[in-house]
Amino acid sequence: MSVIGIHEVVRRIKEDNLITGLAGRDLSNPEGTGIDLRLGAVHKMTEGGAYIEADGPAGLGKRSGVKTEELYRLKEGEVQDELIIEPGEYYLVQTAETVHTPLDLMPMAYPRSSLFRAGLLLLATKTDPGYEGQLTFGLTNLSSFPVKLQLGARICNIVFHKIEGDAIGYRGQHQGGRVSHGEETQV
Repeated sequence: MSVIGIHEVVRRIKEDNLITGLAGRDLSNPEGTGIDLRLGAVHKMTEGGAYIEADGPAGLGKRSGVKTEELYRLKEGEVQDELIIEPGEYYLVQTAETVHTPLDLMPMAYPRSSLFRAGLLLLATKTDPGYEGQLTFGLTNLSSFPVKLQLGARICNIVFHKIEGDAIGYRGQHQGGRVSHGEETQV
């Protein structure tokens, strides 16, 4: 698997809507091999009790997520809200941008170093081919000090890996950028 170059990423953004909702800076002045994504929404967990069952003889396991409440959402063209993340706090955050992942690419999101230099840990994973929606990450403050993070700040860099061979498109419950869910059967 190889990483596609920035000019190919920009071409696919412009011609194929690979990523929508980008800030102008990311297309006019990209660097490296990836595109920066911004903090678009912040969700707080309001109720726990999550569980994930193993698949058993009866079929696919059940799962239940936490309950969340949206605290902030990016307001394009306005002064943005700021989130103060106290030591030990944990949030689910979403990108402002939406990815439209074709079957020949697999995006990986990497935290920007400005986050960990401030004591913030962004928990990210790969994105499957066929996924469309905002990306959701975990965000926690590992430092001993509060950190202020403004909506619209660049939080991660997305890099696209070229898939050699076949891929099966994403068909999970988080398609479209869903943050939390009640009880359901895994797919």
